[in-house]
Amino acid sequence: MDKYFRNNEILDGNLEENLVMMDIQKGKYFSLNPVGKRIWEMIEQPKSFDEITDLLQSEFEVTLEQCRSEVIEFLAKMEKSGIIKKE
Repeated sequence: MDKYFRNNEILDGNLEENLVMMDIQKGKYFSLNPVGKRIWEMIEQPKSFDEITDLLQSEFEVTLEQCRSEVIEFLAKMEKSGIIKKE
């Protein structure tokens, strides 16, 4: 089963409730809302898709279907941007 983890070359910092990130090599900035920020925190250690969605469901009021759909989309965008990786 695939596990998602952070790209260690990404710098991050808090800005109010959000997280701002910078890919130094590409010179690109990113901003994450509180849910994206929480996923980033979770994957400090590699986590599977199911582990991520189970944790989010226990912390936020969201249906399983909505959670899975939004996490799939979020992880795909983050992986495409090179912010996270999959092992």
